[in-house]
Amino acid sequence: MRCMDLPRVRICKSMYPAASQPGVVPMQPARSAGFYPGQPDGSTVVHLSPVNVSTQRPRDYIIYSLFSFVYMGNPFCLGLAALIFSIKARDRKVVGDIEGAKKHASTAKYLNIAASIIFGILVLIVIITYSVVLDRAIRGIRHG
Repeated sequence: MRCMDLPRVRICKSMYPAASQPGVVPMQPARSAGFYPGQPDGSTVVHLSPVNVSTQRPRDYIIYSLFSFVYMGNPFCLGLAALIFSIKARDRKVVGDIEGAKKHASTAKYLNIAASIIFGILVLIVIITYSVVLDRAIRGIRHG
């Protein structure tokens, strides 16, 4: 392989006919004490590191809050409180306050979960009460 040295670049040409195109290979200058290769003595080296910024927007749970407010009978006004926190989370997200949006969204999520659990318990109580009353009514008709 024949090479020709130019300032900061080494151009090499292979002696083989298939690879007869010249290639450009950057030179690696000798390392001087305390400095990186290719940097003149006394220069400042700046290291750039990527910053991992999450572009994922936090959820605001607005649909869950509306469902909780309208359809779950709104036990203890938890659906209303969840809806208010969801709207606050959406406002914080629009303004650009991601941490505030995450805080309000988390509160809305937990209020929605609490409203769902309480609503489920209330539905079970109603079903059990209805079945007991219906059973007693049927027994009263048979024995009455």
